[in-house]
Amino acid sequence: MSPLLQAVVTAMGLGRIALGLAPIVAAGPASRLLGFPAAHDNPTARAMARLFGVRDIGLGVLAFYAIAHPETAPFLFLFNGAMDAGDLLMFAAPLLRRQGIDRAALTSAGFALVGGLGWLAAWLALG
Repeated sequence: MSPLLQAVVTAMGLGRIALGLAPIVAAGPASRLLGFPAAHDNPTARAMARLFGVRDIGLGVLAFYAIAHPETAPFLFLFNGAMDAGDLLMFAAPLLRRQGIDRAALTSAGFALVGGLGWLAAWLALG
């Protein structure tokens, strides 16, 4: 893995961890920043968001594992990308069903699309 790719994957891993920490340390502000309605900010939504956060922290750690163990990088990059593809599909549902969280769903889908394409690019860069 080239030093440039290592730097990019490090940044992506740190970004994933930061995204995961947001609902754990600042659930209300993170929810508002994404565009979820204030009425949806309740203990149940916060618990679900924190589960998502733990998942993203784990995925970020896997990016560092891939750097330390380059033989695992192809699988781990595609795995991270697959998680983002799943997120993209999950946020398409409330958009298609017009469930009133368009801004939040579009913002979150945007993160998922950029992340997924980033992991795919990292996988392609492995040659």
